[in-house]
Amino acid sequence: MQNRIVALFSVLLLAAGCQAPFSEERFIAAPGPYEFQANLSDSTATYDFAFYTRLDGMPSELASARELPLRVTWTSPSDSVFTENVYMPLEGRSLLFSRQVYQVYRTGVRPVEPGVWKLSVTVPYSGGRGVLRGLGLEITTNL
Repeated sequence: MQNRIVALFSVLLLAAGCQAPFSEERFIAAPGPYEFQANLSDSTATYDFAFYTRLDGMPSELASARELPLRVTWTSPSDSVFTENVYMPLEGRSLLFSRQVYQVYRTGVRPVEPGVWKLSVTVPYSGGRGVLRGLGLEITTNL
């Protein structure tokens, strides 16, 4: 009997390890295009999104870098399109010639249409903001 309990417990632990990750991320090197896919298939979950990047440049350039304009276009599984302009604050951990930036974009998102969404981000310009090394997107699933 005790061996069965140990075996059952072991199987349950292995099954729990087979779940999909709660967080995923992808980084696309500059100059892009910055096109991401977001699997928002679980209609019972909410999702959090965050952008991250790294800027390289002279200390004076990094000191003047305050925000980065982003044009974010969401395309639903049925090809409906929603576009918005947002400004990503460029606050983050700085080294002498580099700054790492991580900023929350949206939290608690519940899609109106479950499925795989496309997320395209364009950076209209980055003049005076150092060299943008790319753009990453982190997606966290909240069950």
